[in-house]
Order: sequence, then C-alpha cells, then structure tokens
Amino acid sequence: MTRAEIGTDKRRLLGGVPDPGQLTDALRTAGPPLLFGLRLWASVCLALYVAFWLELDNAFWAGTTAAIVCQPHLGASLRKGWFRLIGTILGAVAIVVLTACFPQDRGPFLIGLALWGAACALVATLLRNFAAYAAALAGYTAAIIASDQLGATGGPNGDAFMLAVTRASEICIGIVCAGIVLALTDLGGARRRLGTLFAGLLAEIAGGFTHTLIIIGAEFENIQATRREFVRRVIALDPVIDEALGESSQLRYHSPVLQGAVDGLLATLAGWRNAAVLLARSPRESARQEVAAVLARVPEELRLRPEQDPTSGWIADPTHLLRLCDAAVPRLVTLPAGTPSLRLLADQAAEVLAGMSRALNGLALLVADPARPVRGRRRLRVPDWLPPLVNAGRAFVVIGAAELFWIVTEWPNGAQAITFAAIGGILFAPRADQAYDTAMGFMIGSILTACITATLKFAELPNVETFAGFSLIIGFVLVPVGAFLALQWQPAIFTGMVTPFVPLLAPANLREIARHESAEQGYMDEGVQILELARNAQRLFERQEPREKRRLLNFVLSNCTWEDGEVVASFRQPFDLLAEITHSAARQETGNATNFGKQEIWLGD
Repeated sequence: MTRAEIGTDKRRLLGGVPDPGQLTDALRTAGPPLLFGLRLWASVCLALYVAFWLELDNAFWAGTTAAIVCQPHLGASLRKGWFRLIGTILGAVAIVVLTACFPQDRGPFLIGLALWGAACALVATLLRNFAAYAAALAGYTAAIIASDQLGATGGPNGDAFMLAVTRASEICIGIVCAGIVLALTDLGGARRRLGTLFAGLLAEIAGGFTHTLIIIGAEFENIQATRREFVRRVIALDPVIDEALGESSQLRYHSPVLQGAVDGLLATLAGWRNAAVLLARSPRESARQEVAAVLARVPEELRLRPEQDPTSGWIADPTHLLRLCDAAVPRLVTLPAGTPSLRLLADQAAEVLAGMSRALNGLALLVADPARPVRGRRRLRVPDWLPPLVNAGRAFVVIGAAELFWIVTEWPNGAQAITFAAIGGILFAPRADQAYDTAMGFMIGSILTACITATLKFAELPNVETFAGFSLIIGFVLVPVGAFLALQWQPAIFTGMVTPFVPLLAPANLREIARHESAEQGYMDEGVQILELARNAQRLFERQEPREKRRLLNFVLSNCTWEDGEVVASFRQPFDLLAEITHSAARQETGNATNFGKQEIWLGD
C-alpha cells in the first residue's frame, strides 16, 4: 500500500475530519484579509472620533476619507492618501477661484464648472494609478463644494472659501488617521515583493529567449502565447511600483531607474519576438549555425536550467549579472556576420541583453545593490490623444446636461445631481472598456450599502448612546467588507459598499445635538426680541439726535431714490426682512388681520 492510499484510508476512518494542516493553511490564508478589515474599521473609527472631538460640521467626510484611503498594502495607502490630499486642494482652490471670478453670474459659473470637470477628466486619462485618481478627485471635489454653496435655488452664495477649508480639513483628518493605523500595524513589503517579481520575470524571460535559440524557432505559436503573458505581467508591475514608491523615499528619488527597468523588460520582449520570427522563417541548417555563433556570446549564467530556482541567483547578485550583460552586448554588436540573417539575429540578441541590463539595474536598486543613476525624470507618454479628448468631451456634456436639467426643471436637489454626474463622468471615464462593468458593480454595492445603512439607522443606532457602541455596530459591516475587498473578489461591488457607507450613515456628534436642543428656546427668545425691535424701531429712531440718525441711516440703508415725489429706500440685509415684518405689524394695527395671522403661527402660542 502506498503512502497516498494510507492517507486516504486515514481520512476515511476519521469520518471526514479535516486535516490540521489544511486548517492551518486556511487560517493563514484568511489572516491578512481579516487583518485588513480590522485596519479599515479602526481607521474609520479613529477618524470619526477625532472629527467629533473637533466638532466639525460634516464629520462623516473624515470617516469616508479614511475608508477610501485605507488599502491592503501600506505603500498603496500612503500613496493614495498623498494624492487624495493633492486632488482635494486643487479642487478646492479651483472652486474658490471660479466663485471669485463669477460671484453673481450663475451661467458662467456653471459653464466654468463643466469645463473644469472636462479638464480633470482629460488629465485623469493621461495619468495612471493614484495620480489619475488625484486628477479625477480635483474635478468632483469642485462639484461637491459647488453643490454645497449653490443650494436649492442656484447661484454662488460666497461661502466657497469656508466650505473648501472645512472639507480639506476633514479629508486631512481622514488621511492622517488611516496613515497612523496602517503605519502601526503594517511594516510594508512592497519593495521586497517588487524585487521578487522583477527577478522572476528576468529569469523566465532570459530562459525563454535562450530556449527559443536552442530549439531554433520551433513551437512558435506556444512561445508567442508565453510572450503575451509576459507582457501582461510586466504591465501589472505598474501599481506595485506605485506602492513601493509610497513606502520608500529613496525609490521615489530614483523612480526613473524603475521606469527604465520596465522599459528594459518590454525591449527584451520585443527583441525576443523579432529573433523568434527570424528563426521561424530561416532555413533550419543555416539557422542552426547562426544560433551557435550567437549562443557562444551569451553568458551561461543567463540560461535557466530546469532544476534551478528562477529567482534565487538573480536576487542574490544582480550587479554581477548586470556586468555580464553589459560585457556581452558589445561582443554581439561586433560579431562578424557573413549573412544578413546572422547580423539581424546578433543585433536582436544584443537588444535583448541591453534591455535585461536596464531591468537588472532596477533590480539592483530594489535589493540595495548600487544601481547606475539614470538621467532625467519620468516623462508623460501619450500614445494617442483621442481617448483623453473624448473623455473630456464626455465629462463636459454629462455635467452640462445635469446643469441644464436643473435650470429647466427647477429641481430643488439639482445641485446634488450635478455632483453625482461629475463623479460618474470623471471617475469612470478613464477605465475605457471596464467603465460599464465598474459602474454597474459600484451601483450594486451602493444599493447593498443603502439597505444595510437603513437597517442600522432605524433598527440599531436609535438604541446606541455611546461612541463605543456605535463603533462596534459599524465594525460588523466594515470588517467583513474589508476582508472581501482585500481578497480582490468583485472589487467594484465592495468598493461601492465601502465608499458611501459612512456618508449614508451620516453620524452626528452627540454634543452638537445636545447643544442645539438646549439652544432651541434661546433661538426663539432672540427671534421674539428681534421682532419687538422691528415693531418699535420708528419710535426709537425719533428719539435719537441728528448725528445718530445719520449714522443709523447709513448703516441700515444701501441706497435712496426719489420717485414720484417720494423717497424710496433700499434696505441692507437683513434689515429688508425687518422692514417687511414692520409693515405687516402696521397693517395689523389698521385692521388687516390676514398677514398677522401668519405671524402668530410663526411666533407660537
């Protein structure tokens, strides 16, 4: 009986009891997602507590920011928090400038808002990763602040600066709280993970290239599919590089080296493809001789053996391999070639090794070996201007249509509709073919969150009076949702659940509620005193000296005109309201009780 059969009989005799090793593996797999769920919960609770302690107007923005910034990896969280802060400040400055340019003109203000959203959509399409997120955030931050100051009737009310400062403060609190929680619970590992990915790609690409030379271009279609998979893996390095830049200031300073390493991997794959096409179309006998001449100048250390660990040698001493590639490139370039095919094959092999040299330079930087400096900075690359321009036009049309619909229908909540139109048009536009699936997943997650939030607000939260109880209740939602988000299973749905959860819950500060409740009677008393002052204003004015009367008139009136033999006064705010109330009182004294009845209802019994 074999060992496997003995193990099978043992499990059968135990009646299906799971193996302790399997339980250990399952717990080890579930540990990091659950830990991220706890981090997410702690970040949101800390941000809300600080915002409540500072008695901010919209404390939920701090909790929302903490939930958005919190990522499964430390570098991603720090990077996203930094770019979220930049995007928020840019959007706040933009809406303040726009309000200052068009303080009383609703039409130009709304057109400027749509143009700003289009510009942010353009930049978000041109940039990548968290930089693109910052550009999109600048667009819909301006729309959010604009909706707050436009209100139900439209037209800037002049509160843009204070709204921008308040929102920026709340977002900074969320970013700092999330960063503190993650820094205390996650030591970071993006640099090590990125180095492992680079080493694995380099080893496999080098082994695949030398294998193509050995088999003289056979299995062309299978090798072509392998190269396409390598291209996908190289592209997937981009967000990991962003995480590593968020964790290390040294890597941020040497970011051109990492960009050059990615370019080197792509150049290596391009040279491998050209060499494979050449060998597939060349006569086999002549190709065998040309391959032998080229392989003689390729270092033996770059060839991957079946029994060899793909990454061990490359991570152990990348500088040594870098020197070997640099020495092999001139030997291939100066190789005497009797035929054009040999010259072309040698040149493509030199391109492969030159690209590997650039990639090894980046790997040396990641494993703390001395890397060669690369001149210049990371430059913006725009292969095609059409998609960014199309996304900008689409964002302008969407925001403009929402604004026009609000003006035509006079919908009281039209400003909020403009905000959500800006968010959808700017945030999802750069995702191209994935925009529809992402938007649908986000919508499903938002609907689920709305149902969960309604249940909590009407069934659980009315019975909670302490912040600890409130934190425990939201933990039952945030911890499992964060765990599924870390597993990257249906990320659009769970992102849609996390993002609107705190705004829909809209937690209020208990001290603020108590203060308003205690001040309710005080507001009523002050209102009665103001009305009494308005009623007796004429009698009090007549008792004043001429100089005091002149000062009072300059303070109360904005302008006076002479019309049809009478002086018509224009009152300053809020004295125009007091003048209307005074006229109502005068009409009541002459026997007109209709308007006075309305005032009685306002004043109460």
